Amino acid sequence: MSTVQLPFEWAVGGKLPGSGDDYKILACSQGLLSRDDFEEIRTVYTIGTPEKLPQVTTAWVGSGDDAHLVLAIQTWSDEEDRRHRRIARTHYFCVPYARITQPPHPVSYEDLYHVLGMCSLTTDRQLVVPVPTLDSGAVAARIDGTAMTTAALLMTGQHVCVVDGEAVPTIERLRFLDTVAALLPYGMRARLTASTWASSTADHKIRLAFTQHVPARTYPVAWGQLAEIPRHEEDAYRYLTLLGRHAPDAKLVDWLAARTEPLTFGKNGRSRVLDLLRGFNPSPLPALMPPPAQPPAQPPAQVPAQVPAAQETVEGLLTECADVLERGRTAEIRDVLARLDGVVTSLGLTISDAERARYQKIIRDRQLLLPKGSLPEELEAFLHAVIRMAGYGLADTPAQLGGTTQSVVQPARAATTAIVRRPPPDPVASMKTAYELGREELEETLRPLQTRELVAVAARRPYDMRVVKITCDELVKRGGGNAEDPEIAEALREHHYLTDALSALHPAGDRAQFDRLCDLLGAAYGQELHPKAFEEVFRSPGGRSAMLVAAAVFRFGTGAGEALKKSVINLVRDSGLEREIVEQVEKRLLESQSGMSHLTAADPPRKRWFGHRRRGNRGKPLVPTLTLYFAIIVLAIIALVEFFMLIPRIPGS
Repeated sequence: MSTVQLPFEWAVGGKLPGSGDDYKILACSQGLLSRDDFEEIRTVYTIGTPEKLPQVTTAWVGSGDDAHLVLAIQTWSDEEDRRHRRIARTHYFCVPYARITQPPHPVSYEDLYHVLGMCSLTTDRQLVVPVPTLDSGAVAARIDGTAMTTAALLMTGQHVCVVDGEAVPTIERLRFLDTVAALLPYGMRARLTASTWASSTADHKIRLAFTQHVPARTYPVAWGQLAEIPRHEEDAYRYLTLLGRHAPDAKLVDWLAARTEPLTFGKNGRSRVLDLLRGFNPSPLPALMPPPAQPPAQPPAQVPAQVPAAQETVEGLLTECADVLERGRTAEIRDVLARLDGVVTSLGLTISDAERARYQKIIRDRQLLLPKGSLPEELEAFLHAVIRMAGYGLADTPAQLGGTTQSVVQPARAATTAIVRRPPPDPVASMKTAYELGREELEETLRPLQTRELVAVAARRPYDMRVVKITCDELVKRGGGNAEDPEIAEALREHHYLTDALSALHPAGDRAQFDRLCDLLGAAYGQELHPKAFEEVFRSPGGRSAMLVAAAVFRFGTGAGEALKKSVINLVRDSGLEREIVEQVEKRLLESQSGMSHLTAADPPRKRWFGHRRRGNRGKPLVPTLTLYFAIIVLAIIALVEFFMLIPRIPGS
């Protein structure tokens, strides 16, 4: 295995043992990057607070000749801070980008992690260590449909997250990031930020990361699955089809690694990447069968007038594709798809409505979009992209089509609608696709969904912010008015009023989470909660959420304190505790309420609670101060009751 000597500037971030300080840079090498530079790197590329370590993050800093690749390795130390919490250490390593591109010396994230993780940082000098060069064959062997569709999603310019990978070891996650990066030109990798873990709620700068939930404005990829590429993301579809034209082998990986021209993830950079990939021309594939024997030459007098050779057509190639699949000749499918993609690309927007309809009929009749278990994932992703593009196109709006007429747009929109409604649809995929098509299609998709099914979809892990938002808006629309809706109430109660989904998608104390819960309670129980509904919410598993209790108090209105007291007393009475304990808790509740009465008279009104106000309430607090104080005490009493219930009782006592 060949190696290359690379220089690294370094820094260590963490806390001093026994201190109460925040995390900061503790030490760094003496070089081009100062301690302040590393502090900025630490701040910009923070990933939140990981639940498990180690985690690895790749990033970049600088531009032009000063561009550097950054690798951050976060591990646990054996030290504790003042509060006896274990201290995490983050080691930052920066290597000049020019040293791994001129001449080309591509390296992998995995090899950097293994080599740098063993280094001892005992002096303030730069590190110079041998790093293995990229093993393109090993990387190519890991390329699958998940990696290819993830790389294609990066061509949208949006952040991408990988979910359902909590059980995947860190080193496997890092290898996946390596594989995805290997499907990008090396010059674009200089602007790729990626991490084996990142917070779902932190506002980080990581473009590709493993997360627990799907953050806002982020495209998701389920671990081990083909990513869903939105129809309007033309660059992503085009990149996937260009990748799919070629077998994912070491030649492709090496060729992409040699493309060192600096590129960004902006529109111009993505267009340049597509142009580069169109230029990839590996050695021709071997012939799949011997060419047919040539007929003997005829005498010149008998040669008829020459007829131009028939050009390949979309209909003919769609039919050939279906025939090849039905006969199990999978070795030929890539060549057929590449030819079909070339014909569709050359025709572009000249395909008429009638032609689209004929293509769609072939796709439906021959079931070309149904999953093909016999194909490798990456080949099935290529098949899906090319067939959809042939039958349904990519763009959905006149603006995306460059000002062409609406007659061209409608077939694509109608085709997507047909896909959304084709049974048996996956509710999540259907809702997200219909959302892109507009309000009318979204309403049509949501109409047949039962309320219980709708809420269950929003409660499905990993949570998807778009699906949760669609569900909340639809429930509010269905509830409406001042009347109680038992169907909505039952569905929400079954899934804890979606408190887990909303808390996962909104930071703690976020006004949006509170407003959503208020709206959901209004849809289920009307504008004001009656005492029975209040107790139903309070005693549900979701009632342990302080945000839900606050929303219920707000919806109850005047007398919420009394309702809270009654709900707690009923909870204690039904808990099975001894009568003496129950009486003591009731007594404390009554004392607490009377003892707090002076707060409203003596204390000035608080300006904020949870940092928010409701508009149009003339400066009054969002929820009465007395009621919220009481709610805090109630939650404390509930915890006390549960503690008593956990204590094993002594027989005969």
